Amino acid sequence: MNHSFSGADFDSLASGMASSGAIESLGAIQHSRNLLLLRSVVDAARRTGHPEAEAARHGFEQLMELKRRVPGAAAAVITHPSTGGWGLHALRVLQGGAPDEPAGARPAQLAGMAAAAAVRGRCAGTFTVPVSRGVVTLPSVGVLTAPEDAGTVRIVHDGREVVATAGRTSSPIPADGTPDAPGWRGLRTLRAPSAGRAEIELLLDDVDPFRFPDASSDGAERLSEAAVAELERTLGETWELLTRHHGSSARELSGTVSTLTPLRSPIGTFRSATSREHYGCVALSLPVDPTQLAVTLVHEAQHGKLAAVMDAVKLLPGDDDRRYYAPWRPDPRPFSGLLHGTYAFLGVVRFWRRQRWLERGERAMAAHLEYAHWREAVRLGLVQLCSHDRLPALTVRFVQGMRHVLDQWRAEPVPGPAAALAARRFDAHRERWIAANGPLPGCLRTVRDLPDPVA
Repeated sequence: MNHSFSGADFDSLASGMASSGAIESLGAIQHSRNLLLLRSVVDAARRTGHPEAEAARHGFEQLMELKRRVPGAAAAVITHPSTGGWGLHALRVLQGGAPDEPAGARPAQLAGMAAAAAVRGRCAGTFTVPVSRGVVTLPSVGVLTAPEDAGTVRIVHDGREVVATAGRTSSPIPADGTPDAPGWRGLRTLRAPSAGRAEIELLLDDVDPFRFPDASSDGAERLSEAAVAELERTLGETWELLTRHHGSSARELSGTVSTLTPLRSPIGTFRSATSREHYGCVALSLPVDPTQLAVTLVHEAQHGKLAAVMDAVKLLPGDDDRRYYAPWRPDPRPFSGLLHGTYAFLGVVRFWRRQRWLERGERAMAAHLEYAHWREAVRLGLVQLCSHDRLPALTVRFVQGMRHVLDQWRAEPVPGPAAALAARRFDAHRERWIAANGPLPGCLRTVRDLPDPVA
């Protein structure tokens, strides 16, 4: 299926605040992308003579039948972040471009996706799902522990109950949303109501082997019920803040983020990430406070939107090996990294532009500092993006959209102490960067304002 953006929707994405139509288009693009990936796995398994080629074909056909019968349930599985991650990894393995680590890129896993859609849609069916590293995975639903030597597990759904059988051992899979049972770990749902406003529900995926790149080696353990309750409480406060004071960001997040997954990080540090392969997932370390979570969701949603746009249109100049200064990184970045970072921090600037007037006392000055700091960071990113002399026409339009927004914000005053501290921050970062990497790119040494983009 072909997808496209209207000019207005594309421009809304460039401004950092996508229209409803643009958000719907991004979701449709990712749904089609994942379907194409799964179909490509089937074709690659057949073409390479993989022993599970027939099982892959059958699993895919079962999933397509469920897509016809229970389209909402099937779409939830097809668009679940781990589905895209698994599909890309499985395709690389079949094409000889990647080792099967983590194990689980078995083409027969398509039956696991069909079984997940059946569980979600309460549809009867029988599915033969492979065991990989001792677990059977139903994306967006959960994982079942099984003997590795079983090879496969037979999952039977009679329309009411779900039973998994490995050899002579049978065990039920909860079909009522129960997250844990003997041998079963289900995904849990985080719900955040908001008085008089839209609610949000996010899946917490801390079990799927393909929930995020390197998830199996990250070492993050399944969250305790107490930790889940604390995260849900924090999400509730975050959602109240966003819906009450950052309504456009809340609307975007409800349409672009579906899943959270925990990350490990050293004690006292925080990190977050998104992956182009896992659209809709935000990975982050815990614990996190409500404002930090709000900024993180806004920042990572920007990355997710841009990755989805880049799946649909060409935004990167060809054969560009130049490296750039990103004032949020210690190392030189390629054009793609600079574009992503500039766009992500445009969302952060938007958040602090509003939030700085909601805080009081020291927190207000800290918020003004964040606004001043990241506004300048985005400006420096745009200086370099605009200085590129071989940008595709759509990239020029996209960068100009970002620039138009920033030009308005740069005229807004910032308290002197916050502006001075932001300048000192930049001086310190720039000095460390030059010491480690050499002189800044020429455009930053000669241009103090934003140059006109050149097509």
